[in-house]
Amino acid sequence: MNDAVYPPVRHLYEKQGSLFHPTPLARGPWNPEHQGGMQLAGLLAHLIETAPAPAPMLAARMTVDILRPTPVQPLEAHIRVVRDGRKVQMLEASLCADRIVTVRASVLRSRTAESPGTAGMDWPEDPPEAPPFFSDRSQLARIADTRLVSGGLAHEGPGSMWCAFDGEIVRGAPITPFVQAMMVADMGSGVSSFVDWREWSFANLDVTLHLLRMPEGAWLKLDAASFSAGNGVAVVSGKIADRRGTVGRTHQTLFLEPRQRPGRLQSDPPK
Repeated sequence: MNDAVYPPVRHLYEKQGSLFHPTPLARGPWNPEHQGGMQLAGLLAHLIETAPAPAPMLAARMTVDILRPTPVQPLEAHIRVVRDGRKVQMLEASLCADRIVTVRASVLRSRTAESPGTAGMDWPEDPPEAPPFFSDRSQLARIADTRLVSGGLAHEGPGSMWCAFDGEIVRGAPITPFVQAMMVADMGSGVSSFVDWREWSFANLDVTLHLLRMPEGAWLKLDAASFSAGNGVAVVSGKIADRRGTVGRTHQTLFLEPRQRPGRLQSDPPK
């Protein structure tokens, strides 16, 4: 990778005053002038994590809506409490570029307590020696160790991958297990692509993460599958686990459209 073009930073954003400035690692896969949904979801998860809770709570559900492309420029963040209680708390967070909201999140926190569990939660497996999901040409390879088990952009159909992040979401703030889970939730469409990425774009309009518990350890595994009725819309459904077992479920809504005319196809996947 050309460090003269992409400085060797290991954080996605840098906070200066009240604004979050994106680094080159925040650029998205489809258009270098826009920030990536995965990175924006991670920043929103970081912001939510900094909001105080009235009791020990789990972020049981987080939904990110991508309202419009987010340009590569400083972002203003807003957080508000919609409902505050000892059992349930609801939060909203948004990111603005030039005072226009480009992406927002809603979060449901639920108090945690001892209760009966369910069977079938184990997923005893370790990350295999496998090709990376992010190639050496990808900027995100600086902070993410990925192992593609199956699927991916070059193989249509369901897919599976492992991922471990070793970087910072904002300078000075490491990528926590919750932030990592939210970022991994955004990877389902690329792991389980069902169309030729050279002919079709399939940017996601949203991403939802339902957590059963907070992830543990460095590695997370994602199993994902994409479904479409052939009408320009698709849904991605996935399962996230750590080495101890199942952590949660993920969902994405995709918007499909032709990328460019035949005969002018790119040669490298959008990573």
